[in-house]
Amino acid sequence: MAWAAAAAIAVVLLLYRLNRRAAFAVLAAALVVGGVLWLVTEREERQRSALKEAITARAAADASACPDPGRPMMVKFHNGNDRPVARMSFGLTARLKGHSTISYRAFLRSDRVIEPGGTAVLCYGILPHGFVPPRPAVIDLSAYEWSVQISLVGFGD
Repeated sequence: MAWAAAAAIAVVLLLYRLNRRAAFAVLAAALVVGGVLWLVTEREERQRSALKEAITARAAADASACPDPGRPMMVKFHNGNDRPVARMSFGLTARLKGHSTISYRAFLRSDRVIEPGGTAVLCYGILPHGFVPPRPAVIDLSAYEWSVQISLVGFGD
């Protein structure tokens, strides 16, 4: 995009030296095309953002939902869209209760299909290297406030 803008500026400057009237016409056309492209891109970005924001997620250390001790973290997703979710990438973070710094971070993926209006409960293991050094010797998952940030979403047909 930067190369296209630089080329357009070079053409307009060259035309300005040769024929000012033609340069102004080309400049006006370039501004119209650029404005239309910007509006279309903004609209698409807002639509993508709205689709992603319709998916909610929460995380907790829940032994009843995730009985496997190797996968103690429960992440619950709800699809509020009218299209099924085919895959997702998300970040799982934790802060010690009463603290503001992030103590744990993991980037995870899911390919579980979540139908429109549906909910999925998934269990994940704790990555030992996800903790900020110095890593705790004993990990008490209930001592942390867990959160999920969805980064990428792929929809099915």
